[in-house]
Amino acid sequence: MATDRRRRGYIEGNTVRKIHPAEHPARRQGQKRQVQRHQAGKERVQYVNIFYTVFLAAAAVMVLWSCVNYLQLQAETTSRVKNIAALETQLENLRKENDDNYTRIMTSVDLDYIKEVAINELGMVYASEDQVILYDGGTRDYVRQNAEIPDEEVPLVDRILGK
Repeated sequence: MATDRRRRGYIEGNTVRKIHPAEHPARRQGQKRQVQRHQAGKERVQYVNIFYTVFLAAAAVMVLWSCVNYLQLQAETTSRVKNIAALETQLENLRKENDDNYTRIMTSVDLDYIKEVAINELGMVYASEDQVILYDGGTRDYVRQNAEIPDEEVPLVDRILGK
C-alpha cells in the first residue's frame, strides 16, 4: 500500500520532500552550452541595445526639432495674421477718412455758382457739335492726352471711315 501511495504522489506528513532527480552528465554539457549561448546573446543584445538607443535618441531629436519648427511657424503665422488684421483696420480707417473728405469737398463746391461765373464773368460758352470728339477711352476715371489734337476741319468719323 505504501508503494501504491508513492505512485500516486501522495506523501503522508506535514512536509513535502524534495525529489532529487539523478543528474546526467549530458545535461550538464547542454546546460554549459546554453549558458555560453545565453552570455553570447547578452553581448549581442547589449550591442543591439546601443544601436537601438542611438536610433531612439536620433528619432527623439528629430521629433523635438520638428515640434520646435512647428511652433515657430505657428507663431509666425499668428503674427502675420495679426499684422494683416491691423493693416485691414488701417485701410478701413483711411477709406472712411477719404469718403468723409470727398463728401466734405463735394458739399463745399457749388457747381451752379461755378457755371454762372464761367459764363457771365469769364465769357465761356458751351462747345459746338463740331468741337466735340468722341472716342472710347476704356476707363472712366480720366483721359491722358498723348499728342496734340489736330486742327483739321475734317471730322474724326470721316477720317475713320476714309471719306
